[in-house]
Amino acid sequence: MRVTASLTATLLSTLLSSLLLAGHASAAQPDLTSSAAFDKTCTDVKRSLRMSVQEQQAFVICKDVALVQHVWTFVEQGSRRMGENKPSNTEIALAVRAELTHARDQLRQSRQMLEKIRIRSSADGVLLVPATWARDLNGDGTISTAERNFFAIPARRDGQLTVQAPSDDDSYYEDEYNRKAAIRTDQSDIAWSLSYHYFAEALMEVALSYQYRDGVESRRSIFLAHPENMQRAHRLLVDGIKTSEKMRRSVLAERDDDLEWLANPRQQNTAFPVPLDDDDFRVWGELMRHLIPLAEGKTVLPLGEKMSGLMASMARVCPEGQGFSVSELFRNAPKYPLASTSREQWKGYCRKIDAAHPASGLNAFIQSYADKPEQTDSAAMRYLRRLLWVN
Repeated sequence: MRVTASLTATLLSTLLSSLLLAGHASAAQPDLTSSAAFDKTCTDVKRSLRMSVQEQQAFVICKDVALVQHVWTFVEQGSRRMGENKPSNTEIALAVRAELTHARDQLRQSRQMLEKIRIRSSADGVLLVPATWARDLNGDGTISTAERNFFAIPARRDGQLTVQAPSDDDSYYEDEYNRKAAIRTDQSDIAWSLSYHYFAEALMEVALSYQYRDGVESRRSIFLAHPENMQRAHRLLVDGIKTSEKMRRSVLAERDDDLEWLANPRQQNTAFPVPLDDDDFRVWGELMRHLIPLAEGKTVLPLGEKMSGLMASMARVCPEGQGFSVSELFRNAPKYPLASTSREQWKGYCRKIDAAHPASGLNAFIQSYADKPEQTDSAAMRYLRRLLWVN
C-alpha cells in the first residue's frame, strides 16, 4: 500500500511538472513591436518565479511605461485638481509624497528584476520598436502627437544638447526622431537600464528622506524625517556609477552587430542617438575612475581652479588642505536643508586630505579636458549630450 501511494505521488508530481513546463513553453513570447502587441504583452506578463528572460525584460518595460503614464497623469490632472480645490500646503505635500513613494516602489521592483536578468545569447533578447508604444499618458482619453511619439528615439547625430518641450507638430518628430528604430536587447542594454534605475531610485529616496511640516518658520518647514532613506540613496548612487562602468566595459567587449542600442565604435547597426568613438569611451572610463571612489567616500573633493557649479559650491566650503566628502553628506544629511545655507554649517562635510582620504583626481581630469584647444562651448554641450545618454 505504501509503495502504491508513493508511486501515485511520484506520477502525479511528474505529470504536474510536465503540465507546468508545457504551459510555460507554449506561452506566447513578449512582442513589443507594435501598439496592439505592446498592450497584449503588458496585459499578459505577470511576475512569477518561472518567468523567461524575455518575460523578465517585458515586465520591466511595461512597468516603467506604466510609471511614466502614472506620473504624467498625476502632474497634469493633479495640478488641475489642486487649482480647483485649493488644498492646503500639508495636503499638497502628502499627495506629492504618496506619488514619490509609488514611483520609488515601482522603480525598486523594476531594478530588482533587472538585477536578475542574464541574456546569454541573441535568442534571450527582445526586439523593441519604442516609437510604436503610443499611450494616453495624461489620462484624458486621447493620444496627442506628443504622447504618440514620447517613446520614439531621437535621430542619430552628433549635435549639441537641446532641451525642448513635447511638440504637437508631427513634422518635428519626422525630422528629429528615428520612428523606425528597432533594438534587440543584450546584456549591455540591461546594464544601461539598470544604472538609470539605480539613479532614479536614489533620487526618489533623497526626496522621501524629507517631509513638510506646517506651522513653523519657512526655513524649518522641510526637515529630515528618514535619514535611512539617504543611506539607501547613497548605496544606490554608488551601485549606479559602478554599473555604468561595467556597462562601458561590456559594450567595448561586444563583437556582434545586431540591432544594437548602446554600441562601441566598431558596431554600425545601432539606433543610439549619439555616436561614440574610442576617445569618448576613454574619457567615460577616466570619469568613472574618479567618480566611483569619490562617491564611495574613499577620496574627497578639493577646490580646483576651473571648477564651477555644484562641485565648486561643495568644495569651496572646505579650507585649504581639506576636501568635501560626498559619502558624509549622505551619512549625516542636513536636518533642515532650507536653513543650511551658511558655509560653517557645510564645513562638517569636510575631511582632511591624507592617506586615508586622498584628494580626488576629478579636478585634474576636468581641467585637462577643459584645456584642450578644441574645447568650445558647443563641444562641451555635445559631450554633455553623450554623458546624459550613456548615464
